[in-house]
Amino acid sequence: MSGGNYDVQLPVTGDENGVAEGTAPQRRVVEIFGDLADVLPYTQPVYCRTIGTRPVTFTCAGCTRTVTQQRFPGPTPRYCDDWCRVQAERLRTRERVRRHRARQRATPDDKG
Repeated sequence: MSGGNYDVQLPVTGDENGVAEGTAPQRRVVEIFGDLADVLPYTQPVYCRTIGTRPVTFTCAGCTRTVTQQRFPGPTPRYCDDWCRVQAERLRTRERVRRHRARQRATPDDKG
């Protein structure tokens, strides 16, 4: 029922205390395409809905700071910004490669 709708996260930065800058709530109008597509043209939304941001406080999984950000409704974020997300992905990749290489060294090579 979501049609062409998508989740949007606001790019918000925080200070050293983790309090979001620009904490003013924002609003967005979302067009909902639904079951009435048989009656209405597909390009015409069934109805429009206005959603707003709300303050969300969470602990960043990358830097372990407590951060408050204005976010649209959705799941609780895991990382405070893109930098923390990229660093966490790199750390996971390095750990996965380390485990893979340890397994390769542990198993004898059966070629030949």
